[in-house]
Amino acid sequence: MSETALTPVDLALLAQLQRNPRISMAELAEKTNSSVSPCWRRVKRLEESKIIEGYGISLNRKALGFGIEAFVFVKIASHSEEQAVQFETALKPVRNILSCHILSGQDDYLLRVVARDIDDFAEFGRKVLAALPHVREVRSAFVLHTIKSSSELPFDIPGAEGH
Repeated sequence: MSETALTPVDLALLAQLQRNPRISMAELAEKTNSSVSPCWRRVKRLEESKIIEGYGISLNRKALGFGIEAFVFVKIASHSEEQAVQFETALKPVRNILSCHILSGQDDYLLRVVARDIDDFAEFGRKVLAALPHVREVRSAFVLHTIKSSSELPFDIPGAEGH
């Protein structure tokens, strides 16, 4: 299903689900001026077409003992497919790495990493990051304060007011 195939009702459903994935089907139908059965069918279709990839919760990392969040820039030794695949495969099971992105520009990868404290991060850097295959250079930037964090996509709903 492409973006152009989405109806205004589909977009309204997605907007509501982004804001509150725990919303009941009855409340979702009410907020989108629909009835429950068609609303449920639309949501199922959006799930089956992989527009809705899943549902999740947001946890407070600090409350759970992860006081450090860092962005780690990594350069690998070579851009060969084999080395890139080996690097990417090796980091996937590392639980402290929350996300990994391939970059354009001077760095090859951007990792989002959490650690309990600065000593934990230093040990992670020495024992895990430096041990990943084909790592040539690692630079870290620590998050001091988060101003905005969202995974909500900014799509427009035809006929809706505001953004």
